[in-house]
Amino acid sequence: MGNAHNQFLQFERAISLSPVKKRKLIISRRALEKRIREYFKAHVNFLTPKFYIQGSFKMGTMVIKKNGTYDVDVGVYFLEKPKIKALSLQANVSKAVNGHTRGGVGHREKCIRVIYQGAFDVDLPVYYKIPQDKHPFIATKKGWHQSDPKELCDWFEKKRKEKDTDGQMLRLVKYFKAWANQREKKMPSGIALSVWVANHYRFNKRDDIAFFETAKSIKSKFWWEVVCKNPATPGDDFLAKLDRNQVSNFKKSFYLLVSEAEQAILQDNHIKASYIWRQQFGEKFPT
Repeated sequence: MGNAHNQFLQFERAISLSPVKKRKLIISRRALEKRIREYFKAHVNFLTPKFYIQGSFKMGTMVIKKNGTYDVDVGVYFLEKPKIKALSLQANVSKAVNGHTRGGVGHREKCIRVIYQGAFDVDLPVYYKIPQDKHPFIATKKGWHQSDPKELCDWFEKKRKEKDTDGQMLRLVKYFKAWANQREKKMPSGIALSVWVANHYRFNKRDDIAFFETAKSIKSKFWWEVVCKNPATPGDDFLAKLDRNQVSNFKKSFYLLVSEAEQAILQDNHIKASYIWRQQFGEKFPT
C-alpha cells in the first residue's frame, strides 16, 4: 500500500506557522491591543476593552494559505453594555487601529480587519457581555447578535481531549483546510471543516489513512443535505453563506477528494501515492 504518512507529517510542517511567524503575530497582536486600550481610555472612557484570542490560533489549527498569508481572530470584549450602537462601536475600534499598518483597515460585517500586507490579517470582532448574559453579543453592521466563540473553542477542545492522543486530529483539520485553500471556487470556512473533523475523526496510526477514513465519514453525512451546524451559540449553519451552486461544487470536490484518497492509499508505493495526494493538496505536498 502507498504509505504516505511521513509525507503528511512533512506537509503539516510546511503549512503551519514557524516559531518566527508566531512571534511576529504575537508582537503585532499586543501592539494592536495597546492601541485599542489607549484609544478607548482617551475617547470612550466608560468602556474598558478586554481581549481574547480565538478561532484557529486558539484551537491550534492555523494554516498558511496558498498565497502565503494567514489570519488570526482577536476578540475585543466589553464587560458592560455599550451606550452606543454596534456599528458605532465597530467604527471606534476601526479608528483606534487606523494607520497602524500600510495595508490599512477594512470594516467587515462582523469585524474590523487590520491588514499586514503580504503577511497576515488580524480580525477584530467586537463583543459585549454583562453578568446577566449567558453568552456574549457580537457587533455587526446591522446590530447586536448572540455569538460565543469561547464556547465553540471549549467544545472543540473537549472533543480533542476525548479523541486525540498525539495531535492527529489537529493535523487532520490542517490538511482539510489546506485542501480547501487549493480549490478555485468558494469552499466552506475553516471553522466548518474543523467542526466536521471533530465530529467524524477516525484515528489511525497513519495520517493518510486517518484522513481518508475521516473524509469518508464526513461524506456519509452529505447524502441528503450539506450542512454544518454550529455546536455553540447561536447554533447557526456555517454553510449559510454559500449559495446552492457553491454547495454543489463543494460536494463534488469533496467526493472527488475521497475517491482520490482511496486510490492513493491503494498504490503499491509511497511515491505513486504522493503524486495523487499532491494533486489535491498542491505543490507544498512532498513527492
